[in-house]
Amino acid sequence: MEETCDVVIVGSRLAGAAAAVPFARAGRRVVVLDRSRFPSNQLSTHLLFPSGVHEIQKIGALDAILANDPVKSPWVSIQIGDDLELSERWRPSGDIDYCLCVNRLIQDMELVNAARRAGAEVREKSRVVKMLWRGGRAAGVRYADAEGNEHNLYAKLVVGADGRRSTIAQEVGSFRPYRASRNGRGLIFRYGKDPLVNTRAGETIFQWWEGDSLSFMFPSVPRGTALILFMGASEEVERAKVDPEGYWAEKLKRHPRMAKRLEGVTDMTPLMSTNTTSSFFRASSGPGWALAGDAGHFKDPVIGQGQRDAMWSGRVLAETVAGVLDDPAELDQALRRWEQKRDKECLASYHFGNLETRVEAVPPVLAEIVRLNSKGVKPDLSDLYGRARSMPQVLSLPRLTVGLTSALVHNDSDQSNRELIAAAVRDLKVHLGVRRELRRQRFRNPIPLTGSEHGNAEPPAYRAPAPVRPAPAAESATPVQAETNAQKPSAPEAQKTPEKHEVNV
Repeated sequence: MEETCDVVIVGSRLAGAAAAVPFARAGRRVVVLDRSRFPSNQLSTHLLFPSGVHEIQKIGALDAILANDPVKSPWVSIQIGDDLELSERWRPSGDIDYCLCVNRLIQDMELVNAARRAGAEVREKSRVVKMLWRGGRAAGVRYADAEGNEHNLYAKLVVGADGRRSTIAQEVGSFRPYRASRNGRGLIFRYGKDPLVNTRAGETIFQWWEGDSLSFMFPSVPRGTALILFMGASEEVERAKVDPEGYWAEKLKRHPRMAKRLEGVTDMTPLMSTNTTSSFFRASSGPGWALAGDAGHFKDPVIGQGQRDAMWSGRVLAETVAGVLDDPAELDQALRRWEQKRDKECLASYHFGNLETRVEAVPPVLAEIVRLNSKGVKPDLSDLYGRARSMPQVLSLPRLTVGLTSALVHNDSDQSNRELIAAAVRDLKVHLGVRRELRRQRFRNPIPLTGSEHGNAEPPAYRAPAPVRPAPAAESATPVQAETNAQKPSAPEAQKTPEKHEVNV
């Protein structure tokens, strides 16, 4: 069975829905394939900063999500040790000045609904079997429907929005990242009922640092539910699996301020966890294809910016190429421009995530910057997470210099001034390196940045599609089917021996 459309998008969650909507609004025929049936859950930090909520609004899904009465969180509290607390409001993105933490059962369902309202056709329980190629260009996909029947779907553009273990990335020979960084932290979290709902504390995004251990608490859905998250060393995930409640009690002893905030929280869910969250960039565009969202780029979830960037990349992809789909040469140039724009947008936060995932205490320079800016409530340092400004803009060189000077003057730690300066110089080299990369704008730069990118990265393992029942014997192959494999680009860099990994974040 064969069919033709303008764009086929594989994956209908964040990046897929965000791309489908502007393509459909531009009058293009869009077919979205997803192996899930919605509503369908997804392991995630669930947190959307104002810029992420703004992307939901642009897709047209915000009103339906707000109908579930989630807590709007206009405050952030960052607490370091016993005596440092930064409390700020979020800088608005458009008319959005709050965070949302909505479970993916609700959120992804409303993204799918928004894509359908815009005119895209979303086909659930549809799994890609392989790419179709013509003349060295992606020409569509072969997929299996819910009954196992296979179909050829031809398109001018194939968008892989199918996550870190992307089938499309594997099919186009781009599965192995050209740069990557190993995560140092794991995620261990659960939900509970929060008695402080409808108070300021119940509307605040909390982050606690105790030495090298990091924890969070977000208001969630349904109202009165809170997500409680630890991000210690990645090795802690295995301990939490063996003795969940023992691990939880141990962490609460280490985080007394978090334990105080959790007083009265009831109905705790079982622990959930993952420790396979290495960051990466993949080559994300080629003749007739693109990789959006986590399929093309993933950053450590310690900074909670993956959802926003996935939607941003899908939306901007569609806005960039919707008008040139009918001209293959123009399309390929536009795809390359989009990938460059994506890299520029995400590069600084990629490095910020790499710094935050180090299992170390807050650097003294950063702690002093927090101390010096902790008296006001206007948006400032919180822009690091809200993405209203980039890391180089928030942590400017003059601000880093002032922070170092103050750290030396007020040094009451176990570090000598010599050691403190050495650590500050190490981090300063990273900040200078980020600025240098942004300035040079090298396309698909494979050179690691010392101090940011950590070796021995474990990129996600490819999971081959499960076999489907063979097509009826009477079905004959078309000429395009015959050339599917013959003209597929070679992919020597594709990963051939998949390994077992945790589920996607």
